[in-house]
Amino acid sequence: MKVEKSQIKFVKSEMTGELIGFVSSHPKTKQLRGVREQSGYGKKICVLSEDLKGEVVPNVLYDVELKQMHNRKGYVVISATPIKQKVQISTNIVPHSIYQVTLTFGYKIIYFDPLDGKSNSSKTIKGVVELLNSRKDIGDKESVINEFKLHADYLVKRMQQDGYNITEHSSS
Repeated sequence: MKVEKSQIKFVKSEMTGELIGFVSSHPKTKQLRGVREQSGYGKKICVLSEDLKGEVVPNVLYDVELKQMHNRKGYVVISATPIKQKVQISTNIVPHSIYQVTLTFGYKIIYFDPLDGKSNSSKTIKGVVELLNSRKDIGDKESVINEFKLHADYLVKRMQQDGYNITEHSSS
């Protein structure tokens, strides 16, 4: 059987508790594309081979190699490598209104917003660094964290210059 390649995010099956993904065959190119379970396209299930169980994490995008099941109703994932996203970092300052550092990768956005952040992972430098460290889909994580800290420290200094008392948010 031939090995096919695709990109898939896995989710936990409500019926079995196992991680599963779904693919659909493109009508013209016949290439397999990862799709959501709710997709209206004709989809087939993807299950993990025994040696990958426990290695794959839900809701992370993977490059996968697939072999078709003998009954042709789905695919077995024989290899899965997390895709490392490139992170774009930007600082947005509107004095006395908006103070944000934004980290964008794939379809995910992480905010550092000491003024209006809703949680510890968006209000503090430490919280954002912990969140970044927990991600498996970020390429060159150490340099991303260092660059984020530079942006965040600059943002905190600007806030202090504008009259805000933000000493507890410093990364030092």
